[in-house]
Amino acid sequence: MKRKLLLVLSILFLASCTLPSPAGDATATQTTVADAATQTAAAFPTPTTTVASPPAPVESPTPTAAAPSQGEMQFLAYVQNGHLLVTDVTNGVKGGTTQYTVAGASDQVTDLVWSPSGEFVAFVSAATGTPHIFYIFALGQSSPTDLGPGSAPAWSPDSTSIAFIGGTYPNENISVTTIDNPSPRQLTFEPNFAWGRPAFTPDGTSLVVAGADRNNMGAQGNTSFLLDSLALDGSGTRLPLPGATPLDGMRLPYDLRFSPDGSHLAFSTSSHWSACASPGAYYVSNPDGSNRQELVSPSLKPSIDPNQERFHVGLSYAWSPASDGIIALGNVIDCKLDGPTPGQVIAGPQMSKIGLDGSEAFVIPGFFYGISMDRSGTMIAAARFLEGFADLNPNVEIYSAQTGQPILSLGPGSSPQFQP
Repeated sequence: MKRKLLLVLSILFLASCTLPSPAGDATATQTTVADAATQTAAAFPTPTTTVASPPAPVESPTPTAAAPSQGEMQFLAYVQNGHLLVTDVTNGVKGGTTQYTVAGASDQVTDLVWSPSGEFVAFVSAATGTPHIFYIFALGQSSPTDLGPGSAPAWSPDSTSIAFIGGTYPNENISVTTIDNPSPRQLTFEPNFAWGRPAFTPDGTSLVVAGADRNNMGAQGNTSFLLDSLALDGSGTRLPLPGATPLDGMRLPYDLRFSPDGSHLAFSTSSHWSACASPGAYYVSNPDGSNRQELVSPSLKPSIDPNQERFHVGLSYAWSPASDGIIALGNVIDCKLDGPTPGQVIAGPQMSKIGLDGSEAFVIPGFFYGISMDRSGTMIAAARFLEGFADLNPNVEIYSAQTGQPILSLGPGSSPQFQP
């Protein structure tokens, strides 16, 4: 029994030491999530997927039903076998699928993000060894355009520019480029620095960033950071957001996102605690960093007790299109070695909508990552992991936001993101 416990804790240590990265599907969680993650509300229908073959992407046939107008159509971008796919999922029905990446040139996709206009998808490809940022026109035939080395892309509100993390370790910095006539411009000039994903302000006049000197970071990424406003003029000027306060002993956030209406700013972060878990938290504030609050699932909250080493874990969320809350992954792990359930998940895992008022609209059991909600607020997409972080073949699935019931499975894949 003692040897078995040591083996379990060793596995949990490897999971909890995984640092968040600019990759869209990077996550730190525990393999003991497996049992709880096998729960579903109902069986999925089995759709047929037709994917165009590289190097010339060809869109597969559209559904036989009367096609809605372009503005009414709903597309979903995701990664499958290292390639970027875009599928028509209008009304929760699988339509045509287009593969936009080319093996050995632009595949091995690790991150993707739609432009606010819903026309383009930027993604990170490691096909040539060094991560490069590409973008494609996602509403028809398009070949990937290489914007150069970088990671963690973030679109400007007008969908004409992309900010990203560029440079060479350990001297990475924030840069920006237009997508027409790409010409990256460096915006920060810090040596030996690490950065989270930047975010354009809703008016597009500056960036919000979080960074830390590597000399002040622990081996597992724990550090102190403050949200700053970064000028776009290349001066390197960074000023703390007026209402922001530092977070100590936490990892840098890689998912800074303004709400769709621009009224709030959200991010997730975690802190390496032990071999058992890396406690995580979701924060929402005003755009200036003031009135920061932690959003916690009401159904998980009773099980969380840091004094008893019962920690909340969760590092994947999405804004609701109404900007009234987030859809977030969560579970609670018991890390008290002399307790009755050491190393075990005691609540969750689950995906739920947590309102800004602290309410909870629905709970969908399972371990999910890459969460996204469609523009109508009726569908939720996520990659579902049956075996927690140990699952190398998650499925891309779509659920009803009203009932929590499964609607559609698109098969193996990760990082699903609905078109805005």
